[in-house]
Amino acid sequence: MGKIYIKPSSSGLWRVEGLGNTLRRSQELEHESWSQAAEMRFAATQQLMDAIGDEDIVLDWNDGATRSAMELIYAAATDQLIVGETETATALWEVLQALDEEDHMSVSVILAFCYVELEDFECWEEAMFDISTKSPEYHLLTLWATYRRTKGIEQDALRALRTRHKAWYEEFVATEHPADDEYLKDCRSERPTPRTEARELWFATEALWQRNNDFIKLIR
Repeated sequence: MGKIYIKPSSSGLWRVEGLGNTLRRSQELEHESWSQAAEMRFAATQQLMDAIGDEDIVLDWNDGATRSAMELIYAAATDQLIVGETETATALWEVLQALDEEDHMSVSVILAFCYVELEDFECWEEAMFDISTKSPEYHLLTLWATYRRTKGIEQDALRALRTRHKAWYEEFVATEHPADDEYLKDCRSERPTPRTEARELWFATEALWQRNNDFIKLIR
């Protein structure tokens, strides 16, 4: 990987050059060493942050190389969440959120989950303004925040999850979450099923539940 450049695009947004196939190469490296792959992603992300500097820019999601760079930031944040560095993960997702004004990767949702683990409820409340009150994520986050605050359960949120978003409830209380061929095929479809969407969120937040398994036991 050479020098990274941030340049304006014809759309009026900005694009990233110089990252090459870093994301793909890191994913291939995972088969040999996850830790080395994570180090590669974090190092590349740091270089990207240095290239952006203090510029107040919005990146062009429709540019392939730029989208890959944004996905790299997301992956690097996920790596940090996995190893328990929630503050670092949150900082990276906050940067990504600022770079992607349309929030193509639903960063606001994962940030809200992280704010609860960090017990930053002021930021959590702000994040919740961007999440529909009718969504399963909203009810899950309400349950998660109540648990962290009181070790109890918000009964209305639990009832809504179990009745209006049954696939999401069943996924989060399941003992297994297979990334099988059926799941992967549905992930690639234009309209994934609610169960697939719920499993995607489970995988995105799994590190939190490994550290807070009592929460899953409680809603179960």
